[in-house]
Amino acid sequence: MEEFLNFVLRRLAGHPDEVFLAHAAVEGKDVYTVQARQTDLPRIIGKRGQTIQAIRSLLDAGAAKHGGKVRLVVPD
Repeated sequence: MEEFLNFVLRRLAGHPDEVFLAHAAVEGKDVYTVQARQTDLPRIIGKRGQTIQAIRSLLDAGAAKHGGKVRLVVPD
């Protein structure tokens, strides 16, 4: 999961070297928090949140296939 997220998020960002992903396990869920430049966040989130929602859908599908749950957080 983490490899997939790093790959996708770095391709979306204008400054890929400044995209960081923090991982934590909370109540049986894998929680990933994205940290990036403020100028890159709109590209990661997408128009009306469509891009981040698509990424979350892919993560949910991958996690369900392996019997887990995942959450992707993009702080404001």
